[in-house]
Amino acid sequence: MNATDILFKTNRFNLSEVKSHFINPCCFGEDLANWLASKLTERGIQVSPPGQEDWGWHIRAKYGGNSYFLGMSGNADGNRISANEGQWRIIIQKRRSIWQRLTGKGKISTDDAVVHIVEAILHGDSEFRDIHFEN
Repeated sequence: MNATDILFKTNRFNLSEVKSHFINPCCFGEDLANWLASKLTERGIQVSPPGQEDWGWHIRAKYGGNSYFLGMSGNADGNRISANEGQWRIIIQKRRSIWQRLTGKGKISTDDAVVHIVEAILHGDSEFRDIHFEN
């Protein structure tokens, strides 16, 4: 897969209340998707409304002539003090043309502009901790 994962910890987003519209009881990430979509829009990135998957939520984005799929989901830590404390994962997948796939071009890396923007958004908020890449 042509993707980069960013992981971080916070208690800002819902990891404890299963909503009636969730496809599965583990489909957390709606509030993160809405929040991230607004932050990306503020930075001039074209973003689709969030959508639900059976494992979490996603948004689609366009920037610099490229298209991206950003998937997000979280897992609670089981913290008694804060039921919403947990680890979140944002998967940033860069869409490539058939020609790019055949020639090995257009691959995503941690140097990608959208990856940098998402990372900067996360680092810019003191409620997020342990921000790191997992490839």
